[in-house]
Amino acid sequence: MTRSVAATNGALPVNNFSDSNLVRPKNEYGGSSQSLGTFVTVDNGFSNQYEKWSMGLEPASGLQLAESPDLELEKNMGISNLYPPRAQIKRQKMIYHCKFGEFGVMEGQFTEPSGVAVNAQNDIIVADTNNHRIQVFDKEGRFKFQFGECGKRDGQLLYPNRVAVNRLTGDFIVTERSPTHQIQIYNQYGQFLRKFGANILQHPRGVCVDSKGRIIVIECKVMRVIIFDMFGNILQKFSCSRYLEFPNGVCTNHKQEILISDNRAHCIKVFNYDGQFVRQIGGEGITNYPIGVGINYAGDVVVADNHNNFNLTVFSQDGTMISALESKVKHAQCFDVALVEDGSVVLASKDYRLYLYRYQSSGTTTAGAATTGSPK
Repeated sequence: MTRSVAATNGALPVNNFSDSNLVRPKNEYGGSSQSLGTFVTVDNGFSNQYEKWSMGLEPASGLQLAESPDLELEKNMGISNLYPPRAQIKRQKMIYHCKFGEFGVMEGQFTEPSGVAVNAQNDIIVADTNNHRIQVFDKEGRFKFQFGECGKRDGQLLYPNRVAVNRLTGDFIVTERSPTHQIQIYNQYGQFLRKFGANILQHPRGVCVDSKGRIIVIECKVMRVIIFDMFGNILQKFSCSRYLEFPNGVCTNHKQEILISDNRAHCIKVFNYDGQFVRQIGGEGITNYPIGVGINYAGDVVVADNHNNFNLTVFSQDGTMISALESKVKHAQCFDVALVEDGSVVLASKDYRLYLYRYQSSGTTTAGAATTGSPK
């Protein structure tokens, strides 16, 4: 159910990218004055070796958005050119049953859908990074509303890269990447409530809210977890540098444990709230280059990765593999995932679209909770 909306009222046309000399006026934050980001002509090789691009797609030619600071950071952290071997486990095929979105600045369009979350009503919340806004859709991909605009004032956003939901209140928790590195809180209607963390956070990468309303943030460069209350007070913080290589996603379970997807270590690392390492789930050859992790209502751990295909691997809490699936469609790059209660997973892709795949856990219920919470 993709949309095709012509740009009007002065908005830039979004359907012609063949001109390699395309120029956009820049605003004071480095993006264009119409929130399209900075355009450059780039090498089309698979240069981002950290968050794994699917192999087998033809590289898109010509003009692309400039890589985000997060992607540049990944390449500066000693990335190996050697990929793990393709997993030898048998995976069931899965087909997406819904997709929506396209490139642009209009409603239902994206320039970089970096983060995605699902609320208690199964609405899909998307961090549209280079458009400096959050868009909200129903579970069928129909646009509901949006909030945010480019800026640093209250109610404005600057490169929001991840989003989570407090299921106790319905509030949206939004993290921003460089230059602000902060958290903003909006209510369920998109009204600004507060912001904090600008003098504390350095590189917020993953965010979730646990069943008690605590905000857990994982920072990728300093390998640190910080736990806030909803008002920005720090409840706990600890370093994970001994155990993590490149964390990019986080969720919690009913045991008061924090699960972190480690893109470079090809697994999920589990910690308690005091920062003690507990166990590992998955590993090289099974969960290569994970992009996110979530807990469904059955208590299963659902790990998403983007190695060769878009893959889902379902584990029990102790790390026993329950099922493994892969998409029939190859995706160029996956940004983020979130679980829906009907057993679907929402995938935010670099092709400016959101895809919904229904996964199937053999022998267990597949009703999923959002990645931003714990089973109750």
